Formats: sequence, C-alpha cells, structure tokens
Amino acid sequence: AEKAISKEDSCPSTDKSTTKEIFRKLRGHSPSTTAMESSKGETYMLLRNNQESQRLDAQHEYMRAMCHGHLFHPSIPINQLHAVADVATGTGVWLQQLSHHFALSRPAEQKEPALVGFDISAQQFPPAESLPPHINLVVHDMVETFPVEYHEKFDMVNVRLVSYAIKAAHLDKVVRNVIQLLRPGGYLQWQETDASDSWAHPETATATSCVNYVIAEKMDRGLLPGIAGPLVKSIVSIPATLADGQKNPISWSEDLMRLIHLETVSTLNHPSPVVEAGKKAAVMSAATALLMARISRKSTELETLAETGNEEDGLRQEIESMNEILEAVRSHENTHSSWDFDLTWIVARKAIGTNVTEGWMSIKKPNL
Repeated sequence: AEKAISKEDSCPSTDKSTTKEIFRKLRGHSPSTTAMESSKGETYMLLRNNQESQRLDAQHEYMRAMCHGHLFHPSIPINQLHAVADVATGTGVWLQQLSHHFALSRPAEQKEPALVGFDISAQQFPPAESLPPHINLVVHDMVETFPVEYHEKFDMVNVRLVSYAIKAAHLDKVVRNVIQLLRPGGYLQWQETDASDSWAHPETATATSCVNYVIAEKMDRGLLPGIAGPLVKSIVSIPATLADGQKNPISWSEDLMRLIHLETVSTLNHPSPVVEAGKKAAVMSAATALLMARISRKSTELETLAETGNEEDGLRQEIESMNEILEAVRSHENTHSSWDFDLTWIVARKAIGTNVTEGWMSIKKPNL
C-alpha cells in the first residue's frame, strides 16, 4: 500500500492563506479573452491559456484533498512503480508531485522512476528546463494508438477528467489505447466527474439551467452526458488473448482487466476543511468555463448565420439566456446556497501472464 506521507506532501494545507490562494485560482477571471484557444474543431471543451493552467493546477490540489492526500490509490503498491504514465497530463502537475512523493517515500538508492505525460497539446506544458530529467512530456492524441515504444512499458497509467474531451464513439478505443501502455500486472487509475454529478442545495433555477446547458453542449459535441458507467463497462469488457483452456490468473477469467477498486468520493460531508470550504468555488469555476465554451461556439455559429443573411432569432435568444445564467452563476458565489459533486475513482489491474504466480494465488489455489 502507499506509504504514509507527510502533511506537506499529502494534502493542501488548510491554513487560511493557502485556502484563499486555491479559491483565487479556482474562481479565476472571466474566460472571455484568451491567449491561446483550443485547436479549431477539437472536441475538448475548455481553453488553453495561463489562466486555465492555474485553474487546472488548483483543481488538482482540490481533487487531491478529496482523495485524502493520495496521488494514487493505496491499493497500488508503490514499490512496484518503476515507470508511470499520465494521459491528458495538462500542466504535468500530477507527475511533478508524484516525483516529489517518490523522492520522500522511497529509499535514496532506489532508481528514480520514468515518468511520462501525454497530451494532445503542448500549450500547457511547463518549460522543459523546469522539469527533472526523469519526467518527459509528449504530444499525443489518446484517440490514436500510442507509439509502439510505449506499449506495455508502464506499471501504472493515470487518467483524470477526460469526460470533456472524449467523444462517445471513441471511448472504447481510448480505453484500449490506454490499457495498451500497461505492462502485464500494471495498474490503471482513472478519475472522472461530470456536470450531472454536481448539484446545488437548495436547488435553484440557475443551477439547473447551468447543468442542463453544459450537458447539452457535451451532447452537441458528441460527448457522453455521463462517462462513469460506460467507462467502467468498457474497462472490464476487454477480453484477454489467451490460449484455449487458459485463464487469466489475476481473476480466473478471460478478462484483460480486473476491477480492484470502485468508489464514489463526494464533497458532501467530506472530513477535509479544504474540501468543505472550496467546493462552491470548485464547481463555480468549472461551470463558468464550461458554460463559456457553449456561449463561444453558439456566438460563432450566430455570426456565420448573420454573414449568410440567415440570422436566427432562436439562437440569439439562447445566447442571451446563457449569458444571463453565466452572470447569475458568477453572482451565485456570494449567496448562501451550497454546491456538491461526486468523483468516481476507478482502479483496475491488467492480466498477468498465465505462467506467472503471485503470493495471493496460493490462498485461492493451494495447488499452484
């Protein structure tokens, strides 16, 4: 299991100054002006600029607090992690903190693990000179098969919050591509949350409209309105390629992946003061960014129609309505209403070879 880690390494500090800084980054400013936007035609709903990078880093700290300070689930043995990949790495903050965690938790003589981050864009990568030599960031679209030099090279692959980037039609392909990175016996950690996983209490018309608009935008882009259920199904439904009569000894089945851990982590009644204090800011910052994505796309659509003389009043009214919701969401931070959301935490393990035995097997199959 993951070794005990210090308070500084395990979780964001709960002192007022640190919490205030996290809130500032989570709230951000209006995303209406950007330095760098997502690639034209790309499925990803959010922007890529310095402000969004700050929001993503603050979001990472918040999610780590939700997971009780863990960068990876305690069921994953740290001493077996010699190479780790982070898919959709963004700013690379998870890998950088993982490197720091390894430095504190493993013997000094143990070789530093190879850490590789993949992302469709390098726009949010930190400067290469700011990273230690064992961290490498690579531009790659997870919808496409990873280069063969990465196949079965990693003991753990981490994926987080790609619900706003994966089309429904591509989910199974992405899952297969990610699993292909794992060595036999390697671990997959995947965490997701969706707009449909959040709620306000008391429920308000503003909250309902905001969630509905975000879900509508996801569906317009071919994304899943909720990814958790289809994702689990995709992970566990991949068959292993085994000879006739052979079974996958990790689960005594013919499945490629065995589900190790499935948990819903909620901000509701969470013991961490950082989680409790920051949940409204976390939801509001994400809601604002996602709602702006729909407003931006619909505004472009309206401009195109106007240029062809086919302006549509219904589209204009929708944009006006969304802008009103956006302003209401921003002012919602100052009300006494509360927001909560759920995070789905998945851990699965890849099949080991049929000629490999592990200590736990003798308990189930004493004749091995």
